[in-house]
This record gives sequence, C-alpha cells and structure tokens, in this order.
Amino acid sequence: MTQATKAEYFPISPLILRPDFKVPFDIFLRHDDSHVLFNASGRTMTKAKRKELALAGIVTIYVDKRSRRLYHDYIRANLLDLLEDESISLTERAQAWTNAATALSKELFETNLPGPAFKKRYVRFQELIRSSAGFLSSPEPLRNLTRFIGKGYETYHHGISTMIYAVNLMQEYKFGDDEVLACGMGALLHDIGLVGMDKALLETDPAAMSPASRQIFTMHPLIGVRVCAHFDLPIIATNCILFHHERIDGKGYPTQASGEEIPLPTRVVALCNRYDDLTRNRPYSRAVKPFDALKSLTDDKGLVEPDMLKRFIKLLSRAEIV
Repeated sequence: MTQATKAEYFPISPLILRPDFKVPFDIFLRHDDSHVLFNASGRTMTKAKRKELALAGIVTIYVDKRSRRLYHDYIRANLLDLLEDESISLTERAQAWTNAATALSKELFETNLPGPAFKKRYVRFQELIRSSAGFLSSPEPLRNLTRFIGKGYETYHHGISTMIYAVNLMQEYKFGDDEVLACGMGALLHDIGLVGMDKALLETDPAAMSPASRQIFTMHPLIGVRVCAHFDLPIIATNCILFHHERIDGKGYPTQASGEEIPLPTRVVALCNRYDDLTRNRPYSRAVKPFDALKSLTDDKGLVEPDMLKRFIKLLSRAEIV
C-alpha cells in the first residue's frame, strides 16, 4: 500500500465496485487520520481484494474528491450490470443501489441551488432511476431496499425513500414509463424547498411550530417549484413538488385543493411522503413500525382515497414489509 498525499476524500461502499473489473479512479482506506492507497486507478478490483476488505470488516472505502466525476461516470456505466448480477446477494445489490442513489442525491440537494449544475445532476439521477426501474419495482429488492433507505435524517434520504415507494405505487396503476419516471423525480425532489431553511426549524415538529415558523415552513412547496423553474421539469414532477401536502379533504397546503383537483401521481407522493415520515426517525419523533404507520394512515380518512391506500398496503404485503 502507498501513503497518499494530503487531499479531500468522500466515502463509498466497496459493494459499488464490480468484482474483477478495472476501476478508473484510486481507492483509499482510512488509517487513523490519513488515507492509504488500496487500489490504483486502472487496476482491477479483484474478488480477492473484495474478500480482503470483508474479512477485515471494512465497509467504507474512499475516493479522492478530484475523481468525483470519474466515480459518477463509473456508477452510471456499471450499476445496471451490478443489479442484474445474481452472484451478488440481493442485500448487497440493494445496499449498492442505495449508496449510489445517496451519493447522487446528496449532490442534487446541495445548498447552493439553484445553479447551473442542477440540471446535469437532475439528468444523472433520472438516468439512475430509468436504468434500475425493474430492480426498484420488484417485491424482493423492495423488501431489501427498505432495510437501507429508512436511515438518515437528511432531506435527500427522505426523498429517496419517498421516490422508491412512489415508483412502486404508480406501477399499481399501470402508468407508462415516462409518467412513472416523472413522478419518481417529483417524489425525490418534493422537499427540495426545505434546502437552506434554518436547521432548528427543520428539527421542530411541524405540529409544535409557532405560527410564524409554520408560515415559513409551509412555503417549501412553492420554494421547491421555484428552485426547479429554470429548466423544463415535467408537469407531473412539478405537481408532485407543489401539491405533496394537499389532502383530498381540502385541509392541506398550499392551495387547499381537494379530491380529483389533486392529480393522482401527486396523491401517490402525498401518501408515500406521509408513510416515510412515520417510519423514519426524526429529531422530534421516533420511527414507528410499518404496521402502525399503515394503521395511522387508515385512520387519517382525509389524506387519500381508500382505494389508493389499499393498493399501497398490497404492494407492501407482497414485498413482505408488513
């Protein structure tokens, strides 16, 4: 191993790397306060090296930030093959997808948005969803994905989970690929209007906010649409961002729309958003079990129509999540 010069690094999972394929960037291990070269750019990441990491209990490796573009290009080029490689366990593939999605969405939710890089990052994540749609919408991968997507407090963690549930629920209605993709991207970005808001505000239970704080908080759907307004976002995605807090009983925000005034894909995101809110740890609340979350949603008669909730319960049951 070679001692690396000082640089900045970002963490990735070894599971992202296809075994016995050349990797176009240097891979480092962390040792105390320094990073040590483990696999040089252009060299094969062999199964033996993967096994060496596993035996050592190493679950995180590092890439120089200057190689971030090479890393993203590698992910886009190889993730589909990795997801279809049945020699890799389903759990490992689910974790690999989650790590790839987290890395891409973290960039998408940077606090300096909107900016010229946003559209490119949007397209990059869109390609990820399109290429892995079959994997995301199969019952067994969905069950494994829920082991990983429910972790994390950040807005982009919640966006990824909401997107996965929304893509699956949209397919229950037999929408075409383009509609499913647009809804998925809207679900991913539904809370992007929260980016840049005061951290203390975001860590406060919305039900306990002061009137002034709640007024600021409830602006986030409008802010989110404005963030995305500088490029041609599909109308389905725009609606999902703008109306994801609306309810069929007309008691939502920002427009108090009701019933069929709220497009079906948007109602899908509203339901999936609420389910993930309930099953995710928050600074102000503990996650509940899927069964308890569904009971809460069943008791909330005004959120979405009973048929949609029934379809959602069925897809979670098929995946043995409940």
